[in-house]
Amino acid sequence: MSRYGFLIFATMLASCDQGAIAPEEPATEVSSLERAAIDAGVIPDVLNVTLSGAFERQSDLGTDRFCAVGNDENGYQVGMIAVFGPDTKCEGMGEAERNGENVRITLSSEDRCSFTARFDGVELKMPGGLPEGCASYCGPRAGFEGVSFFMVGEGDAVARSTGGRDIQNLCPGN
Repeated sequence: MSRYGFLIFATMLASCDQGAIAPEEPATEVSSLERAAIDAGVIPDVLNVTLSGAFERQSDLGTDRFCAVGNDENGYQVGMIAVFGPDTKCEGMGEAERNGENVRITLSSEDRCSFTARFDGVELKMPGGLPEGCASYCGPRAGFEGVSFFMVGEGDAVARSTGGRDIQNLCPGN
């Protein structure tokens, strides 16, 4: 490759990162393709779906659960459990605030654990890296990192029926 070809290639490569959106920024505009999918009912409109409800994910190791009671205006009371076998788990309760697809979760019954998860209207995804304080909610070889949950029922009443292991009712509500 000639020196000029290399410069053109390097310039093009450097411009690829221009305009990248930070993961913490809420989406403000919906593309025409996404709007068509929302209008057709193929995907939910995340701005018009509540976080209030019960979420689960089942595996051979057990059932992970998340619940939220409340609303976007006043915040949510939340609880969650991630199961890694019969004796290994993470479990905690706390609060959450939602801004579009971003859900700021703070577990506060032991060490403080605060992070931002993503909610697309169906699935709630925990980030792959969490603060050190989050480990206090977990047993050995367990962590909330990268755990995801799918909505199985909407509303506070469904959320209040979500149980854990050590915490009998993960979302008792207000």
